[in-house]
This record gives sequence, structure tokens and C-alpha cells, in this order.
Amino acid sequence: MRSSIWTCMLMAGSCLAQGDLAALLATQPDLSTLLELVRLVDGLAEKLGSASNITIVAPTNQAFAEVPRDTPEGQAIELRNDTIAIGALLANHVFRGAYPASAVTNVPTFAQTLLDDSYVTAVQPFSNFTGGAYNGLVRNGQDVCVLSGEQTVSTVTQADIKLGDGITIHKIDTALSFGAPLELFLFRAGYLAMSGALDAAKLGFSFGLTGADVQSLNISDFTILVPRDDAFKSIGSVVASADTKTLQEVLRYHIIPNNVIFSPSLSNVTVKSLQGTDLTFTVLPDGSAWVNNAKITFPNNILYNGIAHAIDSVLSPLEGGFDRASLTPSKSASERLAFDGASPVSKLPFSSVSFGGDLMSYTTTPVLLQTMAAVATTPTAAANATASRTPLPIPTAGADIGGLVPCALTAISVAAGIAAFLV
Repeated sequence: MRSSIWTCMLMAGSCLAQGDLAALLATQPDLSTLLELVRLVDGLAEKLGSASNITIVAPTNQAFAEVPRDTPEGQAIELRNDTIAIGALLANHVFRGAYPASAVTNVPTFAQTLLDDSYVTAVQPFSNFTGGAYNGLVRNGQDVCVLSGEQTVSTVTQADIKLGDGITIHKIDTALSFGAPLELFLFRAGYLAMSGALDAAKLGFSFGLTGADVQSLNISDFTILVPRDDAFKSIGSVVASADTKTLQEVLRYHIIPNNVIFSPSLSNVTVKSLQGTDLTFTVLPDGSAWVNNAKITFPNNILYNGIAHAIDSVLSPLEGGFDRASLTPSKSASERLAFDGASPVSKLPFSSVSFGGDLMSYTTTPVLLQTMAAVATTPTAAANATASRTPLPIPTAGADIGGLVPCALTAISVAAGIAAFLV
């Protein structure tokens, strides 16, 4: 198992206490729930107070009260009885790095938190990214917002509370959410065609599902391109006639292994897919981002262990590589089909989807997530967007990013989880 992120952060931090976190929280009446939760984990307040170069986004009492009680973290808040779930919740609210409000722009910055794979309860694990789960920061007019899983947007209500020289605290109005496993995200977000295609293709990946009944390979740190339902329907004749091997090849072409790629890090590059053929990314002056001849329509969906970008066309590995010069952004999606001779259908052949009985859906996707900039469009914006973060690595043409790395998560006992949290 990877070392606890708490351990790595604390080793890198100052050995001298920069401030008393508990004392500071005690002066903020609207953070009394946070103070109580922090105190449930022995030594946490002291360890955070002695850390350096972290940003804490602090949910208010009302924000904690609104966490759904039918989730492990909601039950833990209500009953104060699950140190691991509480620890995971708190770790997801601590960014590694300094992110003052002045550094946040209208181009989102995605940064890692202290939530690692050591947080596992009898009900669920909470995240599995190498180096910690991701959340985002972006400006929405005059407001600073924090982006997390399940299409959650939290607004900063009070910014830049300082504790010593190394800790910045922002109060937020909504607690951050954990990322959902891919299949659960697809159902809740309404990408049912992709869910059905994955179910039919039987790729052998669980994409974040865990438990004794899950036999498929669990992977982490991937980027996946998710065609919308109308994209699949527009090539329905091809889908209907495709055998399992062809469907597997097409879906593998939509997966980038071992590379977490957020849209602000994109440029005109090629990246090797899991299928083995290159994907060609293009960023246009208007700020739109493309992969081959498909437009990224909804970027940066944070999953349990990967990132999903919705696109408006199904990609084809049969093209043998895409020539960026042939990109036709002025054409509609139905005119940019990667499959010659394809004709549309009204109903796809997929008979089942994963999590079909789930009761939650993203029916009220926040406007900010639909309208915020995917990439910087001016040199000034680009400079601001990268001023306080380390850009994610993007392979250049011909770069070898290797095969899949299995998820490091194993069946860890509650006691081991607490030990990992505290060491």
C-alpha cells in the first residue's frame, strides 16, 4: 500500500507548530461542527497545525447539516461513530498546496487533497488516486468555488483565514463530495449508452467497484472520454452490427491509462490510448477542446479514481490516427462521424446498464459546470491559471505511458485504516 498522505505531508511540513488549529476553530461559531469532528481523531488538529503549505476548505455547521444522512460520511457526522469515514471526509477538504483566493481564476485549477487509499470502511473505500484525490478551484464572477465529485459546487463564504505562514482556510457553504465509481457516475449523469456499451463489451475492468463479488481488475489514475447518448445513436447501424471484439477495441480507444488529464492542462498533443492508437487533442483559440474530431462538451468530471470528459462523437481507432489539419469544428456532431457509412437509430441494442436501480441523478447540474472555461484562451489567463499549481504531465507524440496499473486498494481492516490515518 502507498504511504499515508498524512505522513508524507507532515514529513514535508515544519516541525514547529505554526498555530493552534483547534483554538482558531473555536473562535469561529459557524465552524463548531468541524472542530468537533477534528477532535474525534486524536492528534489531528495538532498535526494539521504543524503542517506547512496546505489549504483547508472548511464546511460551515449548516454545510455539515446538509450532508445526506444515507451516506457513510453523513451517518458518521450524525452519530460521531466512524473515525475512518470522518477522517476521509476531512482529508478530502485539505488541499496540498497554498491556494489563496487571489490565485483562483475563471479557468479551474485542479489539485490533490490528503484523501488517499487508506480510508476504507466495511461499507466502502473513499478514493483511489496516486498521491491523493483531486478537487478543483474556480472563480464564478466574484465568488470562489470549489469543485468536487458528484457534480458538487461549493462556494467560499469567507476566504483567506490564515493560521501561521503555511495554512490557508476558506469557509464553504457545501461540504465536498467524494467521486463516484465510473459506472455509477454514468448512470447518474445520464450517459446510459456508454454504460450499456461497457456492460456489453465485458472489458474486465471494475473502474472503482470493490467487494468480494467484484472479480474484474480495478484500475486507477485513468482518463476516460464518454460519448453522449446521441453520439452512439448517430452511429447506431455500426453499433448494432459490431461484434464484442470490435466493441472492446472502440471502448479501449476512449480510455487513457495511468494519466489523469484535466482540460486546463491540454494543448495540441497526442496521447496513446489503452487500445494502443494515438488520440489527438486540439485546443482552439475560442477555448474549445477537441479529441480527434469530437468536441469535449462537459470536461473534468471527478470520479472515484479517474477523470471523465463527455464528448459529442464516438471515436474510432480504425482511422489509424487522426490528422489535426482535418478537424472541422464548424460542422455539427452528426457531420463529424468517425465511422464512414454509419446511419442513426432511435434505439440502441444495449439491453442493460449498471446501477439501473440507483435513485440519484444529476438532474440539476450547476450552471457553472456547464459554462466555465475548459482551457485558458489568452496568455494572461494561462499565466494566472498555472501560477499556483503544478501542471499535470501530458505525453507528447510517441510517448509511452505503458499499460494499466491495478488499483492498490485491498481489503483493509478498520483498525489498519485508523493506524494509517494517524501515522
